[in-house]
Amino acid sequence: MNYETKLREQCRRAVDAAKQCGADEVEVLAQTSRAISVEIEKHDLQTSSSQQETMVGVRAFVDRRVGFACTNVLEELDATCADAVKLAKASPQDDHNVLADPVPVTPIDGLYDPAAEAFSVSDAVEQAIRMIETADAMDRRLVLGGGSFSANLSSRCIVTTRGIDVSDTGSLFVFHALATAKDGQKVSNMAFHFDASHSVAGIDVGPVAAHACRDALGSLGAERGESFVGPVVLSPNAVQSIFAGLFSFQLNAKNALRGASRWGGLLGQSVAATTLTVVDDGCLPGGVATESFDREGLPHRKLVLIDAGVARALMHNAYTARAMKADNTSHASGSARSIPAIGTTNLSVVPGTETKDEMIAGIKNGLLVNRFSGSSNPISGDYSGVAKAAYLIKDGKLDRPVTGTLIAGNVFESLHKIIGISSETERVYTAVLPYVGIDDVSVTAE
Repeated sequence: MNYETKLREQCRRAVDAAKQCGADEVEVLAQTSRAISVEIEKHDLQTSSSQQETMVGVRAFVDRRVGFACTNVLEELDATCADAVKLAKASPQDDHNVLADPVPVTPIDGLYDPAAEAFSVSDAVEQAIRMIETADAMDRRLVLGGGSFSANLSSRCIVTTRGIDVSDTGSLFVFHALATAKDGQKVSNMAFHFDASHSVAGIDVGPVAAHACRDALGSLGAERGESFVGPVVLSPNAVQSIFAGLFSFQLNAKNALRGASRWGGLLGQSVAATTLTVVDDGCLPGGVATESFDREGLPHRKLVLIDAGVARALMHNAYTARAMKADNTSHASGSARSIPAIGTTNLSVVPGTETKDEMIAGIKNGLLVNRFSGSSNPISGDYSGVAKAAYLIKDGKLDRPVTGTLIAGNVFESLHKIIGISSETERVYTAVLPYVGIDDVSVTAE
């Protein structure tokens, strides 16, 4: 009996148990996961671990009241169902508390590699060692100050009284490297790079470590920069740090419903430069967050959030779709540990037509930011922090690495001052992002 079959049996049994306790409608999500991870610290392997867990979450509805309970002890599943119903009966009534209606789900190919079943802790250790060896082979001044390699194998199943009965199994290997370079008293900024694969054959940690190492070597010997207000080119990593959280918050229908999103009432209106198009696609081939269905069992699909600078859509789950009389966009997020929330899947900024170098060539005096360490407020839009692994741009070329340089601005304003989007993209966690150039950024050299 495979994982999915076992989970489906548990879900169906829990649905029946909750109904016997008095639930009108029931949703049960069961997940089983096995995770192997290896951590790198100070150019050495520090910890390795292997964990396995099964979690079942029960959402019970009684007269449009909702209760939720979860357990990782299957022998306590009946009691968990009873708890969910008790909580529902004690909760406030809300006419928007509904389950999603079933929609046919087509499994997405490439999310599960059978070879992942045999992947071991020693295999993960070997991959982490390979990252360290990559740094050693490039330059003895390099140090992997941090990094990790993890292997994740998971199955999940959702069964509801509305007729949803779906399951899938996936494998995912995730790895990143944080590199610094030291030459006597000179120390570079820490450089970061990330990648992932759903298959064993797709694991390739060498380029990840090499990319981080090249950025670290490039910033070795960085000196004080210059203060100005002007153009800044953000790397995909910096774009993720400054912009991604705001996109996710402002286009979340739950935030719009409670009045926390200023974009909630701006659909059809301009919120950015016409060169910006933002898409969320839970079906993206090879995407880190690609899955066949969302937290409520609906098939993922591609959704254009911002089209040529115009806000086009909010992300909905069943609750917000009913509350706002809108289509459910299959953006229910979360695990068996909680009720469904709303979140992005594979968020991407559509690439432009010019390369990063061509973008830089059009800048007389500016700054390239490879990593951003600071804060970006998704409500106010204000961001400020340190530009890491940064370079001054002079007369269309990278001039020299700089350190101790701060950048600050407001994302809502910066989105209207985009001066370039690169044709190159990189994967940063679940996002796929290009280099983005913005003007009128406050740059301060400490």
